[in-house]
Amino acid sequence: MQDISEAIGGRVGAGVDGAFSNLLVDAFFRHRTVHAVALFTLGLGFVVGGRVGNLPDFGLLYEYTFYLVVYFWIAGCGYATFRLFWLAFVDRARSPLRMLLRPLQQMLTDRNRIANGINGLAAMLVFMSGFVVLKGAIAVLVPFSWDQTLAHFGAGLHFGRTPYQWLWWIVESPLAVHLLNFCYNFWFAVLVAIVFSSVAAARDSLLRHQFLLSFMLVWLVGGFFIAMAFSSAGPCFYARLDLGDQYQPLMDALASANRQYPIWALSTQDRLWSGYTGSASGTMGISAFPSIHVATSVLFALYLTRLSTRLGIVMWIFAAIIMLGSVVLGWHYAVDGYAGALIAVAIWKITGGALSRAHA
Repeated sequence: MQDISEAIGGRVGAGVDGAFSNLLVDAFFRHRTVHAVALFTLGLGFVVGGRVGNLPDFGLLYEYTFYLVVYFWIAGCGYATFRLFWLAFVDRARSPLRMLLRPLQQMLTDRNRIANGINGLAAMLVFMSGFVVLKGAIAVLVPFSWDQTLAHFGAGLHFGRTPYQWLWWIVESPLAVHLLNFCYNFWFAVLVAIVFSSVAAARDSLLRHQFLLSFMLVWLVGGFFIAMAFSSAGPCFYARLDLGDQYQPLMDALASANRQYPIWALSTQDRLWSGYTGSASGTMGISAFPSIHVATSVLFALYLTRLSTRLGIVMWIFAAIIMLGSVVLGWHYAVDGYAGALIAVAIWKITGGALSRAHA
C-alpha cells in the first residue's frame, strides 16, 4: 500500500525528530479532502437544520467521544484479559505482562499515529454532527412517497412474492430472529472498531484515505441525497402509513417472537415512530432507501478484503447477515439492501480511482 505522505511529499518520514505540531500540520494537509467533506456536511447540516428547526448540536461531539471511550475501554479490557491468558497459558511466555504492554507502549508513543488519529477522529466527529441533522430532516423535507413503489418493485424482483415470505423459515423461528437482531445491533460495534482502527492507523496509506472518504460519501450521498430522492419509511411502518397490511404478518411474527426472546428492533421502531409523529421527544430519522446498514457492511468487506483475505471473508458473511436482518426485522425492503450494496461498491471504486490519479 502506498503511503499518502510519500505520494504528496509530506514530511511524516522525518516527523520523529520534528516537533509534534509539525506532524499535526502535515497530517491536516494530507487529510484536507476528508476535512473538506466533513465541513461540507456540517455546513449543509446548518443550512438544512435552519430550515427544519434542528441545528447541529455540538454537544453530540462530547456524547460521541464518551461512547467511544466507554466502548474502547470495555473492548480493550476484554482483549487485554484474553491476550494475557493466551500469552501465559498457550504461548507460555516468560513475562506475559511485559509482552502485552510493549505493543501498547509503542502505539501510545507513535507520534505519527497520534497525528493521524487526531485528524481522522476530528473529521469523523464533525461529519457525524452534521449528518445526524440531515438524517432527521429527510422526512420533513420530503414526505414518504416511495414505499408502495419499492414494495411492488421488490415483489416483482422476487417472482411475485414479498421478500420476507422467502425467508419465512427464519421469521417463524424466534431464536433465529433474536440472533439476527443481535447481529444487526452488533453492526454498530463493528462500525466503531473498523472506523477507529482506520482513523488511528500508523501508516497513512491511500487505502486508508479511500476508506475514510468512501465511508463519509456512503452516508452523505446514499444516506441523505439518494434517501431524500426516494423518501420511504420501510416495511415496519407500512401499515402505520395506511398503505396496506401486506407486511402485517411479518410484524405479527416479530411481536410473537418478542414474547420469547427480546427483539430490540420493535422498541426502536416504536421510538422512531413516536419521534416522527411528535407524540414523544426523539429522533425523526426514519429512512429506508437505501439501506446504510448494508452499504456500510459491504464497504467494510471491500476495505478489509484489501487488508486480509480472511477478514474480508468474515466481513462478507457479516454483510450477508445484515442484509437478511434488514428484511426479516422489517427495517428495509430487499431493494434497499441491493441499492445500498451497489452504492457502496460504486463509491469505493470512484474514490479509489480518484485518489490514485491525484497522487500518481
